[in-house]
This record gives sequence, C-alpha cells and structure tokens, in this order.
Amino acid sequence: MSNEHNEQVEQEITKAAGLLEMDIEEVKNKYDSIVETNGLNDEDWKLALSLFRQWFSGTKKYADAPAKESTGTNSLVKQANGFFISIDAARDMAAMQNERIKNEYMRDANTTFAMGRVATVIADDDGYHVTRIHGEEEQTMVVKELPENNFEIESGEWIIPLDNLKSYGERANPNFGKPLPHEQYRMAGVFIGDVDGDMGLYYFSYKGEASKHFNPKTFTSISMQVIRDQNNPDRMYGFKEGTLESLEVLVNQPDHEKYREYVAEYASDNLSQLIDLDRYHANSANLPYAKKFVVTDGSVSSVNMTPNKYGTRRVTITDLNSDFDYEGGSWAGTTCWFPSHVEIEFGIGSSIIVVGRTSQGRNEDGSFGDVTLNIGGVLIVENRGSVVEPFEVEEEDLDWF
Repeated sequence: MSNEHNEQVEQEITKAAGLLEMDIEEVKNKYDSIVETNGLNDEDWKLALSLFRQWFSGTKKYADAPAKESTGTNSLVKQANGFFISIDAARDMAAMQNERIKNEYMRDANTTFAMGRVATVIADDDGYHVTRIHGEEEQTMVVKELPENNFEIESGEWIIPLDNLKSYGERANPNFGKPLPHEQYRMAGVFIGDVDGDMGLYYFSYKGEASKHFNPKTFTSISMQVIRDQNNPDRMYGFKEGTLESLEVLVNQPDHEKYREYVAEYASDNLSQLIDLDRYHANSANLPYAKKFVVTDGSVSSVNMTPNKYGTRRVTITDLNSDFDYEGGSWAGTTCWFPSHVEIEFGIGSSIIVVGRTSQGRNEDGSFGDVTLNIGGVLIVENRGSVVEPFEVEEEDLDWF
C-alpha cells in the first residue's frame, strides 16, 4: 500500500473513532480484523475500506438514533438499572482534534490544505476571503464573519479546520467540507447492570452538552435510559438530554459486599492484586482503551488533597499483607491519581477498592518507573480516619502602611 493510501486509511480510522467515541486503536483493530477475516492484502485496500465503511455505518446508525419517548420493545431507548464502576470526566474532543489539525498545518501547510483539512482565510476591505479544496477543486468565497472554530496564524491570516470525510460507507457525509465543531464534549464509563433484560458489563459513552453534567457517583445503584448498540451488545450510549434527565439514584442501595460480588462476576478479567499491577499493565498494553481498566484493592497509607496542575489529588494504597525488603528498595505502595470528579471520602487506614487505568513513565536514567493508577471509581469497604482537607498557603498581608 502506498503512503498516500496509508494516509487515507489512517485518516478514515481516526475520523470513525472520533464519531463513534471509540479509542483509535480499537477501531484500527476492527479494520485489521476486517482485512484478516476477508483474506485481503495491501492491494485490496479499497475493498477493505468499503467493508470498513459498511461496519461504521451500521454502528453509527444506532449511536445517532433520535430519542423516543416510548421505552417499549420497538424503541431504541432502553432502561438500564445498575451502577457505574468507573466514570471518565467529559472532555472536549473537538478542541483536541482542532489543535491537532492546526499543528499539522504548521508542520506542512501545503499538504494539510491539499487534503481538505483546512480552509485558509485572508482579510481585506471586502471581508474574509475563504479558500478550500473541495473534492478536486479549489474554491474561494468572501464572507463577512468567520465561524467560531478558527485559528489566527499570522496577522490578518487564519485557518478553519474542516470535515474532509466525504462519506460514511455508502451514505454521503452532509458536513463534508464544512467547519468542524468548535466544541464537542464526550465522556465514557464502565457500567454493570441490567440493560433491557440482559445483565452484564457495558461500555458507556455520551456526547454533547448534557455529557458535561452527567456524573453519577460510582458504586451507587441508579436507573437511566440509554440506547443500546445492536451491533456491539456490550456498548450503550447516552442520548441528547434524555439520559441525563432520566438519571435516578435508587432508594435501596446494596452493601459493599454485594457490589464486590457483581464486580467479581462481571469484571473478572480485569481483577488484579495490587502487587501485580506491573504484570497487568504489560498484559493489557494491546487491549482497546475501553477494556484497559483494572480493579484492585488496598489500604490507604497517605492522602494529599492538594490538587496538582491537572486538578488531580494523590492517594497511596498498599497491601498490608505483602512483604517489604528494606535493603532491596521493595515496593511500598501504589500511587493513585484521583481526578476532581471522584470524591475522596476516606482517611488513612481505610480499605478501598479502586477502578482505574494503569500508567507507567520513565525515570531520569531511562528506566521504567512505578506503575500508577488514574482513578475512575472507588468503593469504600472500611472507612477509617478523617478526610484530609487540602492545605492552602496564605500569604501574609504586609500592605497595611
């Protein structure tokens, strides 16, 4: 496959991942499986893309289905009863995509423009002269105002990120050649419960303005309405305002032992002992993002409630039953990064179950550092101590004379 064809495949995979709210690597794996299942090779890339587009169209059909008031058997909207074990905060995915396109343009302006990724803008007394490549044709028009999604590259010169995907399979993309959205929030979570009569573990995603306000507490039994993906039975989606407005915390809440039983039954592949997180991190490296979460437990040995520059707080948990080698620099605990939307309602000495995704950086000498956890959910098994309040430095007021 030529570099040009490679770029087209990668571009469509990236676009599909964004629209389906899936990890790029997961969508890439789907493309690869289509190639393998159908016995295709590099020369069959057009056929592979055609089959991939068919898969995308079927999957997106259910994700974008309009909300219906009825929840009967003929409705796409289904009732979900259960609990989240992990919630990711809503992120502005459009801002990330727009920034990536801007950086591509700064590196190689001609190629990015030729691919229809951006429109260029120059201002004069007549207005804004907007130029784009649409299909094979260069087009220019004069407008009085720019869309909100634009970047000023130099004084009097701008670029506008564009949607350059022509179609979704056989269906034409109505936004082809138009500016990409300035803002598009999306969030994700892992849910255990009953959806339309089927008990199991589900990967949940939600986009739009409502997703910014959707933050149910983990390990809390809830009821909500969702759209279930008929092509991927372990996936479900929030829809417009409907899922947010239907969210209800149930009166009768199970105790922590019941939650543990559900997790052990439906998330058994993601369980790991705290001291084995290094191994889990290595073994899960090639999994799709949604499935990389890990469930582990430990005792809280330190809590720092002061947020860092990313807004996360640091909690250390350890296994009280593990051995420690004072001379060999043995493992003494795992750092857990708690984002602002996950509450810390426990103190030192508490026993907790955490759900998160592993991360591993490098030390100054280039060696691998300790595996840490980015937390998405927490279940308090035994609460001890008091919650530590964040420490804020107060400057002395010397402006009295």
